[in-house]
Amino acid sequence: MRTEQIIILCIIGCILVLVLKQYQRSYGLLLSIGLCLLVIVQILPDAERILSTAEQTLHRGNVDASYFGILCKAVGISYLTQFGTDICRDAGENALGTAVELCGRVLLLVLALPLFVTLSETVLEMIQ
Repeated sequence: MRTEQIIILCIIGCILVLVLKQYQRSYGLLLSIGLCLLVIVQILPDAERILSTAEQTLHRGNVDASYFGILCKAVGISYLTQFGTDICRDAGENALGTAVELCGRVLLLVLALPLFVTLSETVLEMIQ
């Protein structure tokens, strides 16, 4: 599906969600989640192309692949956290949306720990 088609689908979907929410709020939310998942499925091939290009570039530059893996996981966590937060807030659950945000931030910190340890060890070696 091309970008224009995805945008048109989302605009039509927004209108349908607004109409459905007037009559049955839960159906509107389900349609919204379904449309979001459809968009994600449609852009996965593009994301795969981006990842393969970045991976090829890293191999040419002799960069450690584990750093790229951490970066990809961080981007994925960020996108999923934003997606989950927006869904919770659209459902009127602001506190739950905040909890999802907090969870994403903690997961990013946990993911960054190996980088922090490596950086700290490098700095300590340079000092000594």
